[in-house]
Amino acid sequence: MAATSSVRDRTRLEIVQQAMTLFQEKGYNATSLQDIATAAGCSKATVLYHFSDKTGVLVAVLEPSHAALSKLVAEASALPAAEAQELAIGRFVELAVEFRGLISVLQDLFGSLGEIPEFGGLVTEGLRLTELLAGGTGNQLELDVAKFAINGLLGECRHPGERTDAELHELCDTALRRLLRPPA
Repeated sequence: MAATSSVRDRTRLEIVQQAMTLFQEKGYNATSLQDIATAAGCSKATVLYHFSDKTGVLVAVLEPSHAALSKLVAEASALPAAEAQELAIGRFVELAVEFRGLISVLQDLFGSLGEIPEFGGLVTEGLRLTELLAGGTGNQLELDVAKFAINGLLGECRHPGERTDAELHELCDTALRRLLRPPA
């Protein structure tokens, strides 16, 4: 039974990896379940055995980044404002670099993410991260600057291969620290 389970696990992982590649290259909307199945070397029925639909595949693709964001928000939320902002800046830059290939997928879906129930938590945590990056003051200008900084960072991370991870990390960290003021 263990061998069957590991074959299933490997098949599921291959589907997720191939879907991630296709979503990055073609975009989520332009990728079909059949495209994913073909790339993963299985049938569409096999994809549907593992996932209820294409949204289910996307949820699995985004799960590691969503889990990392959830952990960051939980840790930063437990700290005083200045420490929370510092942690949020450093870890958000790390996550953006680590998951840079997924950013184009997210940005293509950004307008509709809130409408997909499976992504409610991701949207909520993204908004909470924005508050943490803004210093937790509730000041609308600081929130707007944080949104601006996040969009710039994500836009820069959207193009894998244009900068090394180290270059991208340095750019994003420097930009966020220059734009976001620590809370008073």
